[in-house]
Amino acid sequence: MLPGADHGPSELAAVTGLNITVVYRILQSGIATSIFLRVPPGRYRLGPGAARIGIQAMAATPDVAVARPVLERLSRAVDGFALLWVLSPYGGPRKAYVASAPGRYDFESLGLGITDLMEVGQSLRVGASGRVIAAHLPPSLVSAVLEQPFPAGAGTGAVRDAAAYTATLAEIRKAGHAVSREEVTGWSAVAAPVMWGDAVCGAVSVLKPSSLMEDLALPVAATTAAAERLTLLASGESAPYPLAG
Repeated sequence: MLPGADHGPSELAAVTGLNITVVYRILQSGIATSIFLRVPPGRYRLGPGAARIGIQAMAATPDVAVARPVLERLSRAVDGFALLWVLSPYGGPRKAYVASAPGRYDFESLGLGITDLMEVGQSLRVGASGRVIAAHLPPSLVSAVLEQPFPAGAGTGAVRDAAAYTATLAEIRKAGHAVSREEVTGWSAVAAPVMWGDAVCGAVSVLKPSSLMEDLALPVAATTAAAERLTLLASGESAPYPLAG
């Protein structure tokens, strides 16, 4: 993704590999539906039509009734606190809580006050779910994440250094999951992305007290399977759940 909010046809042609005439025709066709806005002189930016398409597309992602059985199965398999998050664009890139299957735990057991819980929960800077979403965002949005204030309630394991945070994202993309230790004090977590094609919709995460989640083999396998299941559902497909639980 190109930096900045607006771009000229030649810039877009160079990035996409399309002929500049083709790019210009695409831009002109998108103006009528407000997907693109013309910003003088001769530059363009995304318009409200693009936002409308994105919002309507996100509305097609699995709802609570569809997601909860998947999360409950994950919670049973790992004996942990399973959650589904979605990427939210409001107020900058962050995540929003959708559904959970707490098992024998609850939000109070995390030991965070309501303000800290909201700040830590929504931030993409903290936790496995935040980093696994950020790992699939374009560089410009990752930069926007790093510009946001660091949540005060984060634990000692949180990656505070911006360069170190960015370096973990390539490793997460390669592994297909993220792991966090003590980013919420006393807890460890595993998360995997929920995708729609090559775009990230959100993440599935499972948390347990750190002393109870030293072996990551089952949490990684179960969380990845749950995320893959929700990815299929987000795409309008169905398939057998690949992990018993």
